[in-house]
Amino acid sequence: MANHESTAIDADHIERQTAPQQPYTMRDVGVGIVVAIVGLAIVFGVPILTTL
Repeated sequence: MANHESTAIDADHIERQTAPQQPYTMRDVGVGIVVAIVGLAIVFGVPILTTL
């Protein structure tokens, strides 16, 4: 039989970070607002401009 090495990840050495626990800055908030405004402009602006 072949000698198989374990490919399991050692969970003791991984620091898990998930989105709700990560801090965010005002810059992150500003970027999110800009992205939301651009998205809304595309969603509502394109149909309005195509009907004119």
